[in-house]
Amino acid sequence: MSHPHKTIVCPNCGFHASNNYCSQCGQENHLHKDSFWGLVTHFIGHYFHYDSKFWQTIKALWFSPGKLTLAYLNKQRMRYIPPVSLYIFISAVYFLLSLLLHTKTDLVKISDGKQANDTKNVSLLPKGGIPATDSSNAKFNIYVENKLNEIRSKHGDVGEFVRENVSHNLPKIFFCMIPVMAMLLKLLFIRRKEFYFVDHSIFALHYHSFWFSIFAVQHFHFPEIIKQWLYLILFFIAIAYMVMAMRNVYKTGWGKSVLKSVLLSLSYSLLLGIILFSYLLLVVLLA
Repeated sequence: MSHPHKTIVCPNCGFHASNNYCSQCGQENHLHKDSFWGLVTHFIGHYFHYDSKFWQTIKALWFSPGKLTLAYLNKQRMRYIPPVSLYIFISAVYFLLSLLLHTKTDLVKISDGKQANDTKNVSLLPKGGIPATDSSNAKFNIYVENKLNEIRSKHGDVGEFVRENVSHNLPKIFFCMIPVMAMLLKLLFIRRKEFYFVDHSIFALHYHSFWFSIFAVQHFHFPEIIKQWLYLILFFIAIAYMVMAMRNVYKTGWGKSVLKSVLLSLSYSLLLGIILFSYLLLVVLLA
């Protein structure tokens, strides 16, 4: 004897479903209380599923420049971690390593002692006062000096205060640089109408993810001479990666890829420098 069709209410979204999985949200409808071992096996299963996807994404990111961007633009999005999630995870690891592995130098360690006291007597104003003929600059210099004295009285060392403030907000600054890079790419490929601003943003997200993933090693402690060479090697790797990624994604020749990569790097570095300088000035003036 056949039983009438039974309607099931999804416990997650309340949608009326007739199968084991809700067609609205995808959750399984026949759920039972898990045992502790069930929780462990589910955790291991989900972890290794994500872990496999993660390493597949990292492999493509490191060894196949532009592959992740092309896969996303071609709507092949289930096999890899989404660009924004990848960027957030890798940049978080980068700045976490910076926080954990960067120890203060001996100079900073004694900043609360003699040198901190010495900095309180340092003045940005020239000896003999400010020339009376330059009243606008004089007022600005006096204002800056007063702000620096306020910082010294509240926080001690000005340099340490600025470094901590910038270090705390650097992830936000670099996140804001992603649309800046996308804008520069839009200008460089202004004739390529098939690429929208969001497409350039995906390229920028993947490139920043690569940059943070390789430069994270500089936070580990190496001898100074090795660290200098390592930074130089990583810099050339980053440039070469950009050339290959740009060639693969935008289908340009080697010559145009090199030229546009150099222009992009110089423009990006200039704008980043301006933004960082402006931010440092605001940190002091608004302290």
